[in-house]
Amino acid sequence: GHDQLDYLTGASDASPRKHFFYVSDDGDLTALRFDNWKLVFLEQRAVGTLAVWMEPYVELRVPKIFNLRTDPYERADQTSNSYFDWMLDHAYILVPAQMYVANMVQSLAEFPPSQAPASFSIDQVMAKLRAGIASD
Repeated sequence: GHDQLDYLTGASDASPRKHFFYVSDDGDLTALRFDNWKLVFLEQRAVGTLAVWMEPYVELRVPKIFNLRTDPYERADQTSNSYFDWMLDHAYILVPAQMYVANMVQSLAEFPPSQAPASFSIDQVMAKLRAGIASD
């Protein structure tokens, strides 16, 4: 983590946080934001309502790249005919992103997740039931 106290109290004009990881409830890295950039690795394609909890994330083979200053709603991939040309022109953004993700993964050795994420799938419910039956 980053100590934000000086920034929040006004003792510093700049936040020490230079990047932000978006993590799903399942513990998967869904996106990374740094500077004006956001890279999306997993995409939730359900539109609103409780469907976002029912539908799985889609793993992208290549992350989507967004410039949040010019596309704050992250819609260029849907509204621009030239988005993928633009994305290829900005593929260099993947290099610093790899550094951020590698550093985060290395930090997990020293600070591992404290617990497994909760699951609502029937497979895990059935496994718990079977484990309980087997132990009786």
